[in-house]
Amino acid sequence: MKLVIVFAFSIISLLANAQKNDKFYIGLQVQPELTFYKSSYIAVYPPAYSKSSFNIGFNMFGQYQITDNLFATLGLGFISRKLNTTVYLDQSRLPAPYTDSAGPAIFPNRVSYRTLQIPVSFGYYFLKTKKINCSAGLAFIPNFLLNTKYGDGIPYPAFKKNYWQGFSLNPNLGVDYNVSAKIKLTGAIAYSLINTVRAEEFDYREPELKYRYLQLSVGVKLKLK
Repeated sequence: MKLVIVFAFSIISLLANAQKNDKFYIGLQVQPELTFYKSSYIAVYPPAYSKSSFNIGFNMFGQYQITDNLFATLGLGFISRKLNTTVYLDQSRLPAPYTDSAGPAIFPNRVSYRTLQIPVSFGYYFLKTKKINCSAGLAFIPNFLLNTKYGDGIPYPAFKKNYWQGFSLNPNLGVDYNVSAKIKLTGAIAYSLINTVRAEEFDYREPELKYRYLQLSVGVKLKLK
């Protein structure tokens, strides 16, 4: 967690110093997404099928224009991803006071991941007009898991995690609309081509709750000079 705090302050410091350079932008985005996963992660259940759920996150970022067409971005985002899927919760592995080595099996029907994301990306404007700029890019996103909540109606808290859950590799297509010389409306669509997920220590049947997502980003960015 300390690393995430240090990283956040680094972003703020970078953006503050960037006011001396006209190649820097800062932005804020809302990120609705469809998250894709299996209906069940339990081997003894009926065959699993594909499911999806709607989630929404937020991202603040800084963008540096390397050349007229090539740019890099660095961001800090948050999302709470709900997966409406069935998992096997091993009560003997839960922390005190929830440990129960003789308790019956529990099959929560939902898992919620509350996650900080640190996207680092490069993009290229392949089309530029007076009002619209279109780009293609690739983002590498380390995911820091804050906590996990299991099920609906189960008297468990959101268990603290505070570890790196994995990373995402997302190709994307974006478009900027120039409102003025300093203000741009921005939008992008991305898909998690690769998304790694660290094993959950409370679920031993199939501990890696794998998922991918299709994400839309909509927001605004401002030129700093």
